Amino acid sequence: MRRLPIYFLIDVSESMIGEPIRHVEDGLRTIISELKRDPYALETAYLSILVFAGKAKTLVPLTDIISFYPPQLSIGAGTSLGTGLRHLAREMELTVTKTTTTTKGDWKPIVFMLTDGNPTDDYESDLSYWEAKYKNKTNTVVISIGDNVNPAILKRVSENVLAFDDTNPDSYQQFFKWVTASIKMQSQKVEEAGSDELNVGGFDKEKLKKIGESSNGKNYNASNVDDNYAIFQAKCQVNFNDYLIKYRKAVDNADFGGMNLGVKHFRLVGSFPLNETYKSLSNNDQIGKNTISTEELLGVPNCPSCGNRYGLCICMCGKIFCVDGGGVHRCPWCGTQAQYGRGEGPIDIGRQQG
Repeated sequence: MRRLPIYFLIDVSESMIGEPIRHVEDGLRTIISELKRDPYALETAYLSILVFAGKAKTLVPLTDIISFYPPQLSIGAGTSLGTGLRHLAREMELTVTKTTTTTKGDWKPIVFMLTDGNPTDDYESDLSYWEAKYKNKTNTVVISIGDNVNPAILKRVSENVLAFDDTNPDSYQQFFKWVTASIKMQSQKVEEAGSDELNVGGFDKEKLKKIGESSNGKNYNASNVDDNYAIFQAKCQVNFNDYLIKYRKAVDNADFGGMNLGVKHFRLVGSFPLNETYKSLSNNDQIGKNTISTEELLGVPNCPSCGNRYGLCICMCGKIFCVDGGGVHRCPWCGTQAQYGRGEGPIDIGRQQG
């Protein structure tokens, strides 16, 4: 039987923590629920879930629809696009059945790649490898979540790049409805017509926008931090659980001597608990190598683990933990006990890759 291999390559970098990752998990559950009622998909479609942050991992190998159960997604430090693409290429090499002189192989694989940030790795060699070996051998659709991704890079992954507004939950729903409809249509198409070219269309142009042909993919310099976000790892002083604090970049207009200038800062999104898989998906070599001034941060987070009012207290060791007010506190990272209170001025603190 010829299978229709479908791979989801999902960015689970720190910037995806919170609502974005929950929306993706909900969307995957919706897709599977719908496909399990479609006779063509049941016959031909096989799904796999791959994730990438600082490292890449296969969460679900290529599996038939009936046996497929959507996994829980975990967060990692970094947005290693090159690592993710190389992992996807290896996975397809191992799992897609090739056509031989005696046997028909699988249909042309479909890839849905979701990302919300710019690469933090040295992606060039892996991206060039993908372009040369796999770009034209797959039906790949890249989805830019929000407006923080450089479209020039994504156009090198695929000619089919869609973007949607991540601030509107309905956009996520519309996107996953479109993915479901595309898989159903493709499953029927390969069964009845024997054609495996994916028709990228039929989506709501108010919710999904196709990125044009003007981007050439050569205008972005790699950085080991995604500057669209300021993200910090912290530890609860009460129960020692780890959590992330997430700020998102915003540019406001300000009047300086009659000139209207854009002032960059970062607004608090929230604080979120971490689980034990965080380290396994993180590029530990880069963690803590970047700093940001506290004067760029707007908003005070609480602790999502114990509820302490102040989730961003900085120890002399440079690590962050929570307190419920000023006074003597012990750092859960290094064990140092000291007097804490409100600082008199901005300081530079270590940030995650995002």
